[in-house]
Amino acid sequence: MVVLSPELLGVKDARYDDFVLGNVLTERLPVILARAPHTAYVREHLDGVRRCRRTCEFFTFCQGGQASNKYFETGRFTTTETTYCRNAKQELVRALGEKMGV
Repeated sequence: MVVLSPELLGVKDARYDDFVLGNVLTERLPVILARAPHTAYVREHLDGVRRCRRTCEFFTFCQGGQASNKYFETGRFTTTETTYCRNAKQELVRALGEKMGV
């Protein structure tokens, strides 16, 4: 079982123990989920979300972005902006703002 993004399932990365928190066939779900806050990739993602909240004017729209986009674009979770974020989130908000005269 992985958390944050189903796209991480099956991805191999030793730094993050291949993103696997546990196996629902051999462990109870609450036990697996209790480990989540203590895993490197979850901690890094939460740090990135906190950084986004402090620095990005678009945070209320995207809530810190998608974990998998951050990882696949930059190889880490602490980044505060990705190409996907700029193109699919920020530009959308800007275009809507222009259309609404904001």
